[in-house]
Parts: sequence; C-alpha cells; structure tokens
Amino acid sequence: MEKVRAAVVNVSAEELVRIRVPSQRQGGDVADLLFGDLFERPRYRKGYQVTSLGSGVIVSPEGYVLTNNHVVERGARFRVGLLDGRELTAKVVGTDPSSDLAVLKLEAQERMPFVAPGRSDDLLIGETVIAIGNPFGLSHTVTTGVVSAVHRNFKAGDRTLFDFVQTDASINPGNSGGPLLNIDGQLIGINTAILGDRNAGIGFAIPIDRARRVAEDLIRHGEVREGYLGLDVQDLKKKEGGRSARGVVVAAVEPGSPAASAGLRRGDVIESVDGQPLESAEEYRFRVRDLAIGETARLEVQRAGGRVAVPVKAVDLSPERVEQLVARRVGLDLAETRARVLVIRSVHRGSPAAREGLEPGDLVREVNSREVTSLAEFRRQAGKARRSGRIVLLVQRGYAAERFAFDLD
Repeated sequence: MEKVRAAVVNVSAEELVRIRVPSQRQGGDVADLLFGDLFERPRYRKGYQVTSLGSGVIVSPEGYVLTNNHVVERGARFRVGLLDGRELTAKVVGTDPSSDLAVLKLEAQERMPFVAPGRSDDLLIGETVIAIGNPFGLSHTVTTGVVSAVHRNFKAGDRTLFDFVQTDASINPGNSGGPLLNIDGQLIGINTAILGDRNAGIGFAIPIDRARRVAEDLIRHGEVREGYLGLDVQDLKKKEGGRSARGVVVAAVEPGSPAASAGLRRGDVIESVDGQPLESAEEYRFRVRDLAIGETARLEVQRAGGRVAVPVKAVDLSPERVEQLVARRVGLDLAETRARVLVIRSVHRGSPAAREGLEPGDLVREVNSREVTSLAEFRRQAGKARRSGRIVLLVQRGYAAERFAFDLD
C-alpha cells in the first residue's frame, strides 16, 4: 500500500484573476464621470490566484497523471504534490468534460511510481475497495469500504450520469480524481462524485475500463476520438402491461453508415448495447459515445420478426460528417468568407436554429467558447461538442452578439 500511496498526488490548480481598475479622473463634468471608463484603455491591477485542490493518480512511469476534468478545468497552471513532500509542475495533456477526466504530464526526468490498472468489468457487489486522496487538504488519506453497486446511474442537477461504480468508502471534497483500488492495489476506478455536500456513505467512481480508454486517447491524440454508428434514436413511449417498455426506437438511419450496413432500419427497438439494458435515448448516446473507433457494439434489437443481435462497428466521425450532423440537428448550413469569417448560408425551416430566430447572413464567431474562423476549425470544435451532447454558438448580427445552445444528441 505504501507503494500505491506514493503514486497518489495532490493537484493544485491556480487561476489568475485580473481586477479592473476604475478610472482615476479627478473632477471633470458629469460626462467624464459617466463615460470616462468607456473611452480610456482599461487598466488592471495585479491579479490574485484562486487555488483549487483535488487528487490524481500517476498511471505510468513517464509521469502521466489521471484526474478529474473538474479539478483542472479552470486552472492556468498546475502544481502536483508528492508523498515525499516534493512539488512538481505539470501541464495539461488533454481533457474530456463529458467523462469528467483529464490527463496531466509531470515535468520530471526520473521514472515515477505508478499504479497498475486493474479491471472494472468483473467487480462484485460487496468486494473490498480502498480510496486514497486528499480530502479537505489532508494529504494521502486512506479509507476502505465495499462496492455498493456497479453500472449505477444517478441524477446530478439536470444531468443523468451513467455507469458508475458506487462505494461506501469514505469520499469527501478533495478526493476528486483520486484512485479507487481493489485489495491487490490495482486501479479499478477514479473517484469523482459524492451524494450530497458531505460524505454520506455514497460515493461514485468512473470505472477504470472507461477511464483507461479515455486516457489513452488523450495521451495519443490530445482529445477523445469518438466512434460513430449513424443512428438517430428516440425514447420509446410504447407501454406494455402498464409499464414503460425498455429500449429506444430508431428514428433514422444515415445512408452509407455502419448502422445501415448492419441492416438496422427505422422503427427497430434497441433494447441493450453490449448487454447493458437501455432506459432512455440519453443512455444510448452515452454508451455509443463510449465506443472506441474500430470497436464493435452488439445491439439487441426487437422488430416484427422477433429479437436479433446486430453487431455494428464504430467508425471515425469525419469532419464532413460532423458538419452534416450540425446541419441535421441544428438546422444550419455555413460558409467561409475570404475575410476568414463564418457566415450562416441558410437556416432549415422548422429547425431548432429557425425557432431561435437565426437568419442567413448571421456570423458564427465561437463554438463552445472557442473562436472559429474557418470551416475546418468549426468542424473540429463541433466534433468535440458532440461528445458533450451540446453545442453553444456565439452568433453576431450587426453589433450585437448572443449565445445559442443546441442539443447534438
């Protein structure tokens, strides 16, 4: 256990905050007092740092650290505290907000202690687990408990989070990003959430099978490459015996997609993905987004002829397909001008974009707070937005600009 503790780190994320300094004009007329700040170059006094504390775990001898995205998302620079008291700087290799995972790289020359990954697909209810982290800044605190549930879905605000390991091992603020271990000291999860503001014996960890797949993509590509099947689904409203039937209904199949090649068709009811029953279209999209490129998903499908198992191979979602997806789901066609500005070429009648009042000639300046000046940049950022299920566009008309959010699920 001492070797494992040496691979658990304290992550400090520092954010630089600048404060606007009011105009120092003395005297003057009313116009100076009211409008002076508008016509002067804004000045800022020296900022201060807000430090957030979380945990992380070193997962390779090269010094890659796996932690939560919410631990690092607001940070400008990062310091990582080790068990021996040293502090090392680290840089962000990549983040994935939809899975709440991030990878840091320690700036160190020596080989680092690390935790070997285990498996999370064979966890048993009641199995002993160990959590290590930095709750309330108490470095390298060890707690034990059992696996309370697997494949747990739960509500967090207005979102549903899917497929977590639930444990009663004591997890508190500051444990985020730390490891959940089996009794052999193998990494089986990344501690992420608790129910309520303080520990109530109900904590949640991201299964290591999913976390490892995300971390490998972040290390190799700097982002998560998402598999694509080519299906649009909707919640199943049909009822059987007074109970809602389980599964989702296929609303559309994109021509030439893997789903079309596998023989799926409109009206099919998908009851499960890789043996995991589906309760909603939101859950289906989560499980499909979790597929690696080249991985084959086994869909249990109900149709008029009975139940069949349909294997569908996930392929890379090309930039062109991303643009087509935005056109279908949002209702926008874009064009790139010679001045490196994106303009809305057309708005589909009855689409979400039309209902929001967007018009041809409006300019698209940002995608999810990232500036875009070309179709290539738009496709790249829209691809990242698809994994989170929502795209937010900053649209300019004349001198006014406004943000509009659209679902991409």
